[in-house]
Amino acid sequence: MKLLDRIKEWLGIRRLLREMPSERKPIARNLAAARKVAIVYLVEDEAAHNHIRNYVKRIKEELGISNVMAMGYSDEKALPHYLHAKLNFDAICQKDLNWYRIPQGNAVQNFMAEEYEVIIDLTLEDRLPIQYIMAKSRARFKVGRWSDSNKRFLDMMIDMAGSRSLPQLIQQVHHYLLMVNARNEPSLN
Repeated sequence: MKLLDRIKEWLGIRRLLREMPSERKPIARNLAAARKVAIVYLVEDEAAHNHIRNYVKRIKEELGISNVMAMGYSDEKALPHYLHAKLNFDAICQKDLNWYRIPQGNAVQNFMAEEYEVIIDLTLEDRLPIQYIMAKSRARFKVGRWSDSNKRFLDMMIDMAGSRSLPQLIQQVHHYLLMVNARNEPSLN
């Protein structure tokens, strides 16, 4: 990252921390009991996007959640061909960021204004546009990968123990979200 971009990002993080809501009461929700779920993710390539598409499909089929929305962020100047408008999928790129690298536009504003029961951050590294969306989202329960900077934005963090695999992150998040407020009694066997 260039020096100017680092300065912009540093200023953007400072701005985000000033704008953060002071009081927020998270409501822990089991993924199977949720009706509205959102996912934010970093689009590094078409394979990463396909992992997210498959996960959204899995949530819809296995858990019967029909209202799943995904917002992808591509660190390119223009959106790649595989990200253009699809039902329940939105995407932003660098042209959708302001000078401070904070996402702008109707798609982002509508996404953040929606009151999801669970929002899942499926990024493997910290990115200001994704963190901004997570921090400003009106979602009741925010989940993602453990990192020092995510402590301010997330309600539940999953420690990946050094793993840098998107499929493994998806599997871990899914596993632990099904354990939150589970209704069945533990087995003694």
